[in-house]
Amino acid sequence: MTLKQDDFEYAGLNSRDDLQVEMGNVVLPSAPAMAEQVTDIPAMYGNQFNGMDFTSRTISIPVSIYCADNQDRFNQVMHNLSGLLLSDDPSDNGKEYPLIFGFEPKVTYWGHITAISDSAPINPGMYDMTLTITFVQSDPRATLPQVEKPLNGGLNTITVDGTARTAPVIQVIPKRDLKYIGFSLNGGQFGLGPETPNDQANAIQSDIKVIDDPIASMAMWTNNANAIGGIKTDDKYHYQGSADINSNTTSMKVAYVN
Repeated sequence: MTLKQDDFEYAGLNSRDDLQVEMGNVVLPSAPAMAEQVTDIPAMYGNQFNGMDFTSRTISIPVSIYCADNQDRFNQVMHNLSGLLLSDDPSDNGKEYPLIFGFEPKVTYWGHITAISDSAPINPGMYDMTLTITFVQSDPRATLPQVEKPLNGGLNTITVDGTARTAPVIQVIPKRDLKYIGFSLNGGQFGLGPETPNDQANAIQSDIKVIDDPIASMAMWTNNANAIGGIKTDDKYHYQGSADINSNTTSMKVAYVN
């Protein structure tokens, strides 16, 4: 759904259609809450600066409810508003949801609702009310739409919008079985797959292991179909229950049929 200029969307809920409110003028904060970290050193001129704490960012969203003299409708809108924005499901506690404004639909703010103020009348004696929804971002940054680009041979330069650093998400879809995938980027290295040589050797096995004879004994082997009929690998029969011994090397292999 395309957002109108004076609409917002929170957790997939449209302010006008789902919450039945009209958004007022939203003034975005210029920066998150910041706190200077310093240490006082005895007999030192000045103090030791230990950096800045960049914490959460708060966005206040003024909204209006227009119900004229219909108190029942106003009560229903308020119940819907609090019920949709403030979940009573314990499993939802700790979750954050996307917030998108109609005046900048490409920007997404991730956060949570911390307060819904008491409603104040616009016209005395009527149920036209205004209130404020307080939205807090744990991570004060905003996100822009994801940019997808296939990697080509040589140097790959991907330019994205925004003012903050962003980390690439690399998706590899192999066309054949691979034990390890890696490439170098600006002097660094990136690898996908097991790290240790032993794990790499077992990551993709070229053959399906269907027999195991650690004591090199054939005493317990049988070709009886009743004994081996229930043995399957990924719900498919990969062998017919017979084994061949190479007299030259004394190695054993599965005898495939068809």
